[in-house]
Amino acid sequence: MSEYDQHNVERRKAPTPEAKVHLAKWTPWVWIIPALAVFIAGYLIVRYGFFGGGDITVRFADARGLDRYSPVRFRGAKVGTVQKITIDNQLKQVVVRISMDASMGHALTTGTRFWIVEPGLEGGGLSGILGGTYVGIAPGGGEGTRDFKGQEYAPVLTPPETGRTVILETHGLNPVAVGAPVQFHGIRAGQILGAEYDERRHVTAIHAFVVQRFAGHITQTTRFWRAGGLSFSLSGGGISMGGASLASLINAPIEFITPEVLPGMPVANGTRFELYDSQQQAEAAAGGPQLAYVTYFPGPVNGLTAGTPVQMKGVPVGLVQDVRLRYVPQTASLETPVTFTIDPRKLELPLDRATLNDALSKLVYKGMRATLNSSLVLPGASGISLENVARAGTARLAVEHDPPIFPASQTGGGVQNLLARIQALPIEDIASHLQSTATRVDQLVHDPALSEALQRMNRSLADIEKVAAVTRENIGPIAQSLRSAATAAEQAAGRANQLLATAPQQNYDLGALIKELTRAAESIRALADYLTENPDALLKGRGK
Repeated sequence: MSEYDQHNVERRKAPTPEAKVHLAKWTPWVWIIPALAVFIAGYLIVRYGFFGGGDITVRFADARGLDRYSPVRFRGAKVGTVQKITIDNQLKQVVVRISMDASMGHALTTGTRFWIVEPGLEGGGLSGILGGTYVGIAPGGGEGTRDFKGQEYAPVLTPPETGRTVILETHGLNPVAVGAPVQFHGIRAGQILGAEYDERRHVTAIHAFVVQRFAGHITQTTRFWRAGGLSFSLSGGGISMGGASLASLINAPIEFITPEVLPGMPVANGTRFELYDSQQQAEAAAGGPQLAYVTYFPGPVNGLTAGTPVQMKGVPVGLVQDVRLRYVPQTASLETPVTFTIDPRKLELPLDRATLNDALSKLVYKGMRATLNSSLVLPGASGISLENVARAGTARLAVEHDPPIFPASQTGGGVQNLLARIQALPIEDIASHLQSTATRVDQLVHDPALSEALQRMNRSLADIEKVAAVTRENIGPIAQSLRSAATAAEQAAGRANQLLATAPQQNYDLGALIKELTRAAESIRALADYLTENPDALLKGRGK
């Protein structure tokens, strides 16, 4: 048996190993990711293949900050997404591919307009910055299409519901954003539909829509103004800072007001109103109970603008309505007619022109005139003040004109008079006198004779001080000697009294001598005390 056979026999005798088979359990988790991918792909196919609006192409002259995935908005709602932005072959236009929602499929016609809305504060408040750049759409009529040409400005939208649309005219360069709210007493009453430039009238016409609930509040005397943002004014009217709520900062609304008294008749659709820059100007131009007057100031009216207050004794009674400049051919001069209004209710008078004219006529007869309130700190005029600054019977209220003419002060009032007095001062003469006086003082100070006299006086004072010092040194011994003499005199007087007591029959002259010695002793002692307290008395004499 060979070695190989021996090994084979031994291998057969060894136990045979058995293989263990493990059957893995089936798990569905590994199919989650593929299933989600298939589901999302199917949703996209169904959403945009069957029910979506599909892709469209809009050509713009400039992308103006538009980016991929920028939204397409209709009345604030997102209705599409920018998918791709390219440049055409001629390098003249920007081609924007947009994926539209199914809800806008029927609006993709030849009359539909697209435009780009950029972020900014131009009439849109802070929402214009926070919203980012997007594409606006205004559906129109016509046949269906997938290729559009974008326009550079936003069109005027159609009203979303029943209401009233008015046109606000402005000459300013600050437009109002489409969709900005229109408010009445702080309540949202409508929105801005758009703006366009009126070539015939050379004004910007802003279309403002007001819902039916508030449409009846728009009358002939209604005034509109820009209410958004903060305003800071440093002018003749003083330092003023205006603003509203946080919502007004974000939305930059347009507000309107209608006087409660004499509001006027309701207006028709498309009526034009002026858009004012502030509430102060709008209220100054509003009608109602405020009655207008005009005055002519003799001098300049720097800083006087519409909306500044009119006061009587410091109490506001009206507003400046208009300030103009007129050329007078007869005199070849300029005059400044200023129109202002007075509210009769501020004077507790009825809303009647005749009653107010009668009251003002009496006040003018007593010397009331229209004066300009000027400020020493801020330039220009801060308003009109009706004050008694003239003599009685020197002017009258010209009621035959419309509006009546209120006489103005020929000298001004208040601060203006003070400024006139300051200007009338001979400033140059005063300065010349001061300069001459300073020159003379300088000559006097540097005069050699005066310097020598001062030196001599100083030497004399030094000599006097030396004498006074010597006198003070000798006062002590002199006073001591005087006190000793007084003591001796007193002792002599005492001895004499003893003698008189023992010999009452002595001569009368001895008693008189004793009295004299006593008085002498008292006088000497008083002299010694005085010299001790006033050593300079030896030089100056006794004070009175």
